[in-house]
Amino acid sequence: MSAPALEMPTYGARSRRALRDLVRAESGKTFSGHAWWVLLSVMGAVDLVIALFATDGGLATYEADILGYGGGFAALLGALCVTAEYGHRTIVTSYLIAADRPTLTVAKMVLAALVGAGYAVVCALLIVLGMVLRGNHPLAELASVLEVSGAAMVVFALWAVLGVAVGTLVRSSVVAILAVLMYQWIAEPLLVLLVDFLDNQSDPDAITQYLPTRSASAALSRLGGGTSSGNAFEIVQPWWVMLLVFTGWVALASAAGIIRAQRRDIT
Repeated sequence: MSAPALEMPTYGARSRRALRDLVRAESGKTFSGHAWWVLLSVMGAVDLVIALFATDGGLATYEADILGYGGGFAALLGALCVTAEYGHRTIVTSYLIAADRPTLTVAKMVLAALVGAGYAVVCALLIVLGMVLRGNHPLAELASVLEVSGAAMVVFALWAVLGVAVGTLVRSSVVAILAVLMYQWIAEPLLVLLVDFLDNQSDPDAITQYLPTRSASAALSRLGGGTSSGNAFEIVQPWWVMLLVFTGWVALASAAGIIRAQRRDIT
């Protein structure tokens, strides 16, 4: 039997209502579990500790650098929003209730994006708190701090959407968690080292800064007044260009996830 044709959802008034209902239902599933607050607690604690022991420097710059590492937690949340349903077999009921699979996947992405943005707000507040306790004065850099915090909401929301896409593609919670962590902390750094080794006659940062993790971190770092995201690489492009690059990666992954959800056999 051939795979069903992919039907992308159209959002008229009725479709928007259906999407809102699905997002509301997804929020009930997400907040009834423990994963969302466990991930937030761990990420918030790590950010607070780093801020407390950060070396002297601009508050906005350090906020951007610290937040640059936190997107993976939002991605883990997004992945678990999907894989938990496959693990408990509730995905079958969800697909039966939803108008179509793409709409359900989009609803999961919307909910994950909202929670991811909330993660950014909490973590930004904890980072500022940590640095204030060290003697920094946020009012002196209030505009920059607010800019970085606002951009972090967008970056974390995109990370969460990327996590949903990964979870939709792989189905397994363990595989999704390993995929997110291993790519962010192992695969991409190794790729950067490989490019650096093979292209040592030119500037490898001109290429590797467009990778997903680096582009997301670079957007925040550049906006915070830094030239690197704590990884000792130079950022050539403006912050908004790096944000668009990361958005492009998320869009590609999201399209692949929606297609995979539409064609997957869940029986």
